[in-house]
Amino acid sequence: MKTLGVVAAMAALFSCCVMNAKEPVFKNTEWVFIEKMFVADAGTMTITHSLKFTSDKDVEVGWKSYMPAHPQMYMNPDGTVDTVPASESEAVENGTYVYKKGKLTVTFEDGSVREYEFIEGGMLVSETSYGVKLLFEKSK
Repeated sequence: MKTLGVVAAMAALFSCCVMNAKEPVFKNTEWVFIEKMFVADAGTMTITHSLKFTSDKDVEVGWKSYMPAHPQMYMNPDGTVDTVPASESEAVENGTYVYKKGKLTVTFEDGSVREYEFIEGGMLVSETSYGVKLLFEKSK
């Protein structure tokens, strides 16, 4: 009998803690994950992934990549090696978001959906189609 009372008390305490847990505020915040990828014969490419929450429901999901200048993979007949200039590219998708029970669901204008998990310590986690985990931290 004592065991059941302890279990019931623990369950009540847990449900109170869950009800009182603060939900994250996303409006007017930006979350960022910086990915560094080694590219053989070229250097380290940096990809900055971002989630910019512009209202209670709207979000901009983007990425920006940067590849530093690097030598060409061939030598000219005179023995010199040309340099490939540094390059950048970026893209942004607009969508809407809903947060429920630790899950942030983003629905894009084309109807596709991406989910993020809010984890203890204040990070959003998502996994790409190629298996890389993206760990977003609040930057603003």
